[in-house]
Amino acid sequence: MTNLCTCGRPLGGDAICSGCSKTLEVALGNISTYWRDLEVVRAGQARYGDGNGGRKGETPLAIDRRFGPPEWTEDRNPITGGMGLRVRTPEGTALIDTAKSTVAAWTRIVLEQRPVREGPVHPACLHISCSTARRSRPPADHVSACCVYLLGHANWIRTQHWAPEIIDEMQHIEGQLRRMVDRPADKWFAGPCDTCERDLYAKVGAASVECAECDLVYDVDARRVWLLEQAQDRLLTAAELARAVSWLGTEPLTGERVRKWAQRGRITARGHVMHRGNEIPTYLVSDAVELLAQDARPKAG
Repeated sequence: MTNLCTCGRPLGGDAICSGCSKTLEVALGNISTYWRDLEVVRAGQARYGDGNGGRKGETPLAIDRRFGPPEWTEDRNPITGGMGLRVRTPEGTALIDTAKSTVAAWTRIVLEQRPVREGPVHPACLHISCSTARRSRPPADHVSACCVYLLGHANWIRTQHWAPEIIDEMQHIEGQLRRMVDRPADKWFAGPCDTCERDLYAKVGAASVECAECDLVYDVDARRVWLLEQAQDRLLTAAELARAVSWLGTEPLTGERVRKWAQRGRITARGHVMHRGNEIPTYLVSDAVELLAQDARPKAG
């Protein structure tokens, strides 16, 4: 471990510096807040302005399709090239599942390593013993409650070798939730045009994207498959792998699932990167995509 954090601040013997520890605390607090806001968005009651300070366009949608149930669709397999059925999960529903599983996974890690202090405590007081005991109690089965629990152990978390990983994943969840509860994104990057190489940006939910230079029209799902094929040989950390594979339209993937694959020997680290003084294993995108395809195949019997 180096004496300096990647941000340049002294580590002081911890895995992350005080500034990065504060970053984690802010992310956890925001996740708790955004999670409550997500219920409003999910119910179709969110109101958005037109981006110019006016009130035009504030009529809420009756149904927010981003939170619909998973559906069976026929898509081309990026590995074999053949057509087949797979489950497509709307982005809002996938984000809810990812946020729940990620926050729950880190909560379990802390619960396993931090003892629960048994015994009675005063309902509300400033006694250190009572405060410590309350923080040690398992949280309710809810994202906000788990974030509050993790916040109560932030000073201990900063000393753990996996502290950089939890910061990375919580910041990612924070950003995803913020974008979901904020004004919806207008477009996403769909790769370059095959003819003029101009970058293409598709509207969210659109079935096709048109190149403004060549007037060529591309199928959005086909572009996602193409982008995924281009990324097959990329080495990414578990958190980066989860973001990339999920964003490119395949089955939602979490960093926790990748780590479980590694623990069970299903996926092998092909390298590592240094992050905040720690070695983080990296994995091939193609290995993760193949495992997702295997898990999606119907089981015999």
